[in-house]
Amino acid sequence: MSKKNSNVQNLKSILRNHKKSLEIYSEFNSNLKKTIKKDSFLVAVSGGGDSLALTALSELYKSENKNKVFFVLIDHGIRQNSKAEAEKVKKLLKKKGIALSILTNKKKINKDIQNLARKARYNLLVNFCIKKNCKFILTGHHSDDQVETFLIRLSRGSGIQGLSSMSKITTLSKKIKLLRPLLDIKKKDIVFIAKKFFNKIIQDPSN
Repeated sequence: MSKKNSNVQNLKSILRNHKKSLEIYSEFNSNLKKTIKKDSFLVAVSGGGDSLALTALSELYKSENKNKVFFVLIDHGIRQNSKAEAEKVKKLLKKKGIALSILTNKKKINKDIQNLARKARYNLLVNFCIKKNCKFILTGHHSDDQVETFLIRLSRGSGIQGLSSMSKITTLSKKIKLLRPLLDIKKKDIVFIAKKFFNKIIQDPSN
């Protein structure tokens, strides 16, 4: 058995031995089969527990359904150690037989950091998808993010329409859609999968 197949079997074992995790993958698998089907897709990786769990689940989905999947991390270069941290995530994934592409944002961001970093991240991911003929971008947003988004908008005095939280599918361009397959799952349940499979998580605060 190859190392890659061994890692996939290890993940299957983790899921079989933990009912909640198995339920999460079952829902994830069903969601992607309805939405993505056989199309290629990109997984946005940061090194945090949510994106690493998404990476693990996507790798298993890939092995079972033979989709072409790209794993991509954006290095914003905002912090001094961002490049080294990106390489740590790459090595972490490589140990599991998963190839990670690192894209560097070359535009300087020194104000409104979170907002501009998010816009730069999606621009880079969309351009990558266009080059690779990839139709979907997956992110690891979870139910805790959903609540946080609502509270932030509430604190800013948003009206009823503005209070609407994130949706599972967002159209980014004519050919590319953003999919949040873990949006109904609690963060602690997602992080459990990441820690069991990768043994650790690496968080990039700029992501």
